[in-house]
Amino acid sequence: MTLALWPEYAVVLGVLATMLAGMVSRERTIWGYWTTLAALAASGVFTIILWASGSLPRSLLHGGLSIDAFSMAVNGLVLVAAAGALLIGWNDRRYGGDFPILVLLALLGMMVLGMANNFIALFIGIEMLSLPLYILAASGGEGLSTEAGLKYLLLGAFSSGTLLFGLALLYGAAGTMVITAVVSPHLILPLAGAGLALTLVGLIFKLGIVPFHMWIPDVYEGSPLPVTTYMAFGTKVGAAAILMRFLFFGFSLASGWWGPAIGYLAVLTMIAGNLIALAQKDMKRLLAYSGIANAGYLLVGIAAHNMLGAQALLFYLLPYGLSILAAFAVLAFVAGDEESVSLDQLTGLYQRSPGLAAGMAVAFLSLAGIPLTGGFVGKFYLLQAAWAAHEPGLAVGLVVAAMIGLAAYIRPLQRSFSAVDGTPAPIRWPLAGAIVLVISVIGTIGLGVYPAPVVHIVNHSAAFYWLH
Repeated sequence: MTLALWPEYAVVLGVLATMLAGMVSRERTIWGYWTTLAALAASGVFTIILWASGSLPRSLLHGGLSIDAFSMAVNGLVLVAAAGALLIGWNDRRYGGDFPILVLLALLGMMVLGMANNFIALFIGIEMLSLPLYILAASGGEGLSTEAGLKYLLLGAFSSGTLLFGLALLYGAAGTMVITAVVSPHLILPLAGAGLALTLVGLIFKLGIVPFHMWIPDVYEGSPLPVTTYMAFGTKVGAAAILMRFLFFGFSLASGWWGPAIGYLAVLTMIAGNLIALAQKDMKRLLAYSGIANAGYLLVGIAAHNMLGAQALLFYLLPYGLSILAAFAVLAFVAGDEESVSLDQLTGLYQRSPGLAAGMAVAFLSLAGIPLTGGFVGKFYLLQAAWAAHEPGLAVGLVVAAMIGLAAYIRPLQRSFSAVDGTPAPIRWPLAGAIVLVISVIGTIGLGVYPAPVVHIVNHSAAFYWLH
């Protein structure tokens, strides 16, 4: 076994070990969680070893997979997403022992997307990511959960078909499946243009870009809280990684084709997502539209089409993900045995649990881009990228969207710090969820106060990616 794939081997072995634990132990669910957590830890250790080994980059399967500093950064992000979702759902046994297995399978798809360098690996990664999530979305066992899984399956199948058709047209136009070799003097331009358009539709659907975003609020609302957490963070990382690799590697010389379209979609998505979030009363739906807006922020880094944009996109994924983990951890504590939390349920949260109210404040202020949080540094980084690319429209759109988003995030915070009559019942903190909340809050503040170490890592990853 080549060292380059050890992080993925650890995940595969984790799937097998979790299945085996379910067969030999009466406590199949709790042992499944422990074996999954061990697999995530092992994969993280192998990722760090690979990063520090100096043996990168590596190309496998005749150029189909590219193991480099960029893919290692993606590995780290999706491992954090998987661990956070697993710990948030640790004490909830309603989803059964299959939950950790499906989390690992979806994780494997995300890791493949970070390495994919040809059309086959790209499509396999998308399907490996999507199929477990279809099942997870419906795993709540209630009407809304079943509806969420069915909607996600039908629309996801449509987007996968569109993606596959686009890739087939690109193969016909270029005569190669290798992403880095698509643009060549022998490229058939009309066919390549149609293929690129259809491929982008399939990819931006996974990212939740307007106008291909309407599945997200319903799927987020109906899915179990840990699953929604996983989709909100992990899917964004996987989709952004492959979109960035596809456009920057495969179509870097053809940015005149896709650059303006991506820029317009970025502005539309940022503003529309935050505007609709203003009207939401269900917290899952509010965070769903927030996720749509943040997908627009990620597109700014791609539309900028420069090394600073690549670095900003990669950096922004971390504070966004930590804020999402913190926000959903708080919602899981407040929801208890329920699957959703309304704005009214947040009223007086600081009286019931000052720590939860503080954690929610940090998460939402970071999503809004308030200084001394990681979200502010990430948005500033993206703003720099747009300005360096001489795209003032992108920069102005980002600032306007952030101001609208602040109004949307202030509403739940007002409810959380509003007083209620009487003595409300305190909220119990399960240990696993508390670990997620504390680490996420510390990380969010740390990235806002001292981002230099993470900036160095993502700059190295994105610079290597851009220059090679």
